[in-house]
Amino acid sequence: MDSLTRFTRNLSRYLEGVGVIFFLIMFLANLVDVVGAKFFRWPLPGALEIISFSQVIAISFAIAFGLFLGTHLKIEFLAEKLPFPVKRALDLFVSVCCLLLFVLLFYHGFKYARSLQVAGEIGSVSKLPFYPFAYGFAISTIPIILYYFIELIKNLRMRR
Repeated sequence: MDSLTRFTRNLSRYLEGVGVIFFLIMFLANLVDVVGAKFFRWPLPGALEIISFSQVIAISFAIAFGLFLGTHLKIEFLAEKLPFPVKRALDLFVSVCCLLLFVLLFYHGFKYARSLQVAGEIGSVSKLPFYPFAYGFAISTIPIILYYFIELIKNLRMRR
C-alpha cells in the first residue's frame, strides 16, 4: 500500500507542476492581451479562450496534490464527537461516495472528450481544439481516484 501511496503522491505532484505551467500560460496570455490592447491597439486574438482552457488544466491538475497536503475543507467538528464505530462508518461512506464520484467524472470526462474530438469542436477565435483539455480533465481524476481508493483501504483496516 505504501508504494501505491508514494506513486499516487508523486503523480499528483507531477500533475500539479503541469497545472502551474498552465497557470503561468493564463498569466502570460492575460498580460500579452492587456499590454497589446493598451499600448499597441492589438489584443491577443483568442486570449479569453486560451485563459479559459488553461484554467481547466491549472485547477483540475492541482486538486489531487491538495488532497495529499490536506488543504481541502473537511467538516469534522460533528464527526469528532461521534462514537468510533459511527465515525468509522461515516468515513467509509464518504470514501466510497468520493471514489464513485471521481470514477464517474473520469468515465464521463473521457466520453465527453471523445465526443468533442469526433465533432471537431474548436475555439472560435483561437482555433484550439477543445478535446485535449477535456481529456486533461479526465486524466486529472486518476490520482484522485487512487487517493480515495487508498483512503477506503485505510478506513477498512482502521482499528480502535
